[in-house]
Amino acid sequence: MKNRRWSRILELCEKQSAVSVQQLVKELQISEATVRRDLQNMENQGLLVRFHGGARMIDAQRLEKTMTMKSLLNVEEKEKISRCGASLIEDGQIVFLDAGTTTYNLIDYIEAKNITVVTTGIPHLTRLSQRNIKTFALSGFVKPSTVAVTGKETVHQISNMNFDIALLGANGVHPQAGFTTPEEYEGEVKTMAIHRAKKSYILADKSKFNKLCFVRFANLNEATVIIDEKIDDFDYRLLDYIVAP
Repeated sequence: MKNRRWSRILELCEKQSAVSVQQLVKELQISEATVRRDLQNMENQGLLVRFHGGARMIDAQRLEKTMTMKSLLNVEEKEKISRCGASLIEDGQIVFLDAGTTTYNLIDYIEAKNITVVTTGIPHLTRLSQRNIKTFALSGFVKPSTVAVTGKETVHQISNMNFDIALLGANGVHPQAGFTTPEEYEGEVKTMAIHRAKKSYILADKSKFNKLCFVRFANLNEATVIIDEKIDDFDYRLLDYIVAP
């Protein structure tokens, strides 16, 4: 229940920039005391910023969302995309699995046998080992906000590997800029993984479309996008895509 409330609070803040306590009381059908307690706890975890009478998102231009924050946004959409992505992995394949919440959720739906997974996600390592999936841990620096391994050493390691399939996240899918991410080294990791894979997929819910971030890591024609549903203001003729069932 708490996670569903927090997810809805973040979605409203992201959509409107800010939200009032009274609006949340009405929207969530809970007491004002519960709303205020939720907002206090969410601020303590760095998920939002409170002000008198409400709360707002942390400045998205200044600070990339943390993995905790991302895990509470667009939960149902990510679930659909994760299931679809996992279904594309076949027995015996070597898989590159990007860091991020959608790829993390995907692990629970993997049914393929005798696969080897290479991942940049630190939380992914634990979940993969719990499922007894053979996993290769990359070395490099850990980015605190996304809990991802990144850096020149990471890129170099991936440059010597070959993958049957790469499953990646993106912060933005833009008709001119392509697939984008906020951080340079993470972008280089994604680019290298795509170049070393026979087939690459970008897992992106509708909130990522028409968004533009600092670093382009691939053109739109370099990967197939798995989406939850189409939005009206994007030309999908630019993409090779799969709509998750």
